[in-house]
Parts: sequence; structure tokens; C-alpha cells
Amino acid sequence: MSDLLKTEIISPSGELLSGNFSMVVVPSIAGDLGVMRGHEAVIVALREGEVLIYGEKETLVKSFAVKSGFAEVQDSGKLLVLID
Repeated sequence: MSDLLKTEIISPSGELLSGNFSMVVVPSIAGDLGVMRGHEAVIVALREGEVLIYGEKETLVKSFAVKSGFAEVQDSGKLLVLID
């Protein structure tokens, strides 16, 4: 499981998703950002769009519509997405 990205997606109403995934794509204001385990630490602002969650074999597992928010890739290999 070491090749999976620990991910949490949180909205004002609470946690929407928590788990380990192969890739997460977030709609940053600079363009779509694909995040996999081992990605460098970064914080980006989100624009309106969709957060796409991919499981094994790059299969789309879930998606969330977002209007704005922030995504933080942490040094620990975790992705935290805060959405409005």
C-alpha cells in the first residue's frame, strides 16, 4: 500500500472522503494538478471544477464538484483538500 496516496477531503459540513488512492486530480487556479504518492509538498488554491479520485488501475472512483478551496500536499505523503 506504500504506492497509494493518503487523502482527506473536507467541506464545511465535515469529512467527505478519507482513504488511500492511486491519484487525485484537483482543479487548481493554475490548471489541473495530478497528485500521486511522492509528489513534492505544495499548497494550491482551487478554482471551480471537479476533484477526481482514482483507485487501482487508474479507475475513477469518485468525483466532487468544487467552487473554491485549497489543496495541500504534505511532506508525509498525505493530500488534504478543503473545499467550499
